[in-house]
Amino acid sequence: MTTTNKTQVIAETGKQEVFIIREFDAPRELVFKAFCTPEIMVQFYAPFGFKMEFNYADYKNGGSYSWSHSDGADKIYCTFKGVIHEIVSPERIVQTAEMEGFPEGGHVVLEVCTFETLPDNRTKMIIQDICRSIADRDEMVKSGFESGLVVIFEQLDELLKSGLK
Repeated sequence: MTTTNKTQVIAETGKQEVFIIREFDAPRELVFKAFCTPEIMVQFYAPFGFKMEFNYADYKNGGSYSWSHSDGADKIYCTFKGVIHEIVSPERIVQTAEMEGFPEGGHVVLEVCTFETLPDNRTKMIIQDICRSIADRDEMVKSGFESGLVVIFEQLDELLKSGLK
């Protein structure tokens, strides 16, 4: 998979936030739909051969979710849970995300995801992740999450080319 759309990650030193910027060669309505429809998310939101499964998903204002990445057999690599604070179609998703399994809970990230219409039926997605602390943000950046995001977005590119199902 090769794409001309590059993932940009901005993580300024000393700040609790990360910005992720990515353009897609698809209409805003379709890109938005991909990020708030569990049946579509499981088709692209797992990098490196992992499988994504939802434990529960209620994508609406005030809803919640939990999903896991596994190897498709019995091994689960990570589980995330969160609350959907706001969905404004096709403009914005505001939600929290917390990785389960840490000795201490509460390392929640507030995520604001906006979708902008670009010329030629394209979309710019901007994700602002706000971490609880600078240390949490720094750990997120050091985790290598960026390489997984690149793969996920490239998988979405392919899915958008073939049509969302």
